[in-house]
Amino acid sequence: MPGLWLGGVAACLTALGLVVGVLDRTPGSTSNPTAAAATSAAPNTSVAASPASVSVVAVDPVLVAGASIPPLADLIARVGGVRVEVVSVVPQGVDGHTYEPTPSDVQNLARADVKFFASVDLNPAVTRMAEANLRPDALRVDLMAATLRDDEAISDGGHSHGSGGSHAHTNVHIWTDPTIASRWVVEIARQLSVLDPAGAADYSANATKLVDQIQALHLATQAATATIPEANRTLVVYHDSWSYFARTYGYQVLGALQAADFAEPSAGELRDMVEQVRASGAPAFFGATVFPAAVLERVSEESGVPYVADLADDELPGEPGEPRHSYVGMMVENVRHIVTSLGGDPSSLDGVTL
Repeated sequence: MPGLWLGGVAACLTALGLVVGVLDRTPGSTSNPTAAAATSAAPNTSVAASPASVSVVAVDPVLVAGASIPPLADLIARVGGVRVEVVSVVPQGVDGHTYEPTPSDVQNLARADVKFFASVDLNPAVTRMAEANLRPDALRVDLMAATLRDDEAISDGGHSHGSGGSHAHTNVHIWTDPTIASRWVVEIARQLSVLDPAGAADYSANATKLVDQIQALHLATQAATATIPEANRTLVVYHDSWSYFARTYGYQVLGALQAADFAEPSAGELRDMVEQVRASGAPAFFGATVFPAAVLERVSEESGVPYVADLADDELPGEPGEPRHSYVGMMVENVRHIVTSLGGDPSSLDGVTL
């Protein structure tokens, strides 16, 4: 796996130099890069080799970058360093699927040189607001479209709409798979370099350091998962944010029923959830604090299966400034909760740098 998704390191940034040379766009210019520049045709996780530490010269921010969710904002900030001011539309502690943008979100995005979306389909309200308020010359980057091949996409298996019917959508939660998050890092560095060629070396060095951290997370996650008894490697989840993660690390995902409009389950759906959790035979089922606690506590009581409400796909742990307040920190905590709850040993995560 590491050889595939980290292979061709020098090639990507060599090609990047060519892209920058062709586009050579500086903030505030009237040229507008094409959609092809915003969404590369093939995923690539290659970055140029860099020193062990990144040397950054203090400068005022050169770019303003919008991000659709906090984990993405963290990745952009770490790649951008002091050259990029990052604005996350979805704040900490709210459900990124249902968040309604505010007037201050509109004002921030009006300043942005680039807006990075985890996926334009994650929150249609955020996407519409961004499209309506970004400057005409601002770059729009859909990271799912830019880094995930069509044959890698996973269907969510169908959502109920509260009336007994359901239909399937493409699952957009690709960032919970660290191997895909590394592709994001490379694409972020590429797009920032298009906008700010003078910072390309800094973006490349920062991206290399971050990809190395995510690679360490990937290897530690593999090792921790291997300690879980095979019969327990089942993820029963309230909202399916974990299919890409599960595919990479060898879990089976059973998504408990959640209405597509994110309403609380009906009595019939609640009974289905209880039966599904009970029938899975899993030692625990998982959710997050943004989901309806009373409903999930009742499912736990009636099924006899503990509920772990600590997984997060769009909320960073700790406080700003703490090392664990990061994408890598979020994923380390998620893997600890999963591995511990399913009967494994998460100690391999102790060596991951946050």
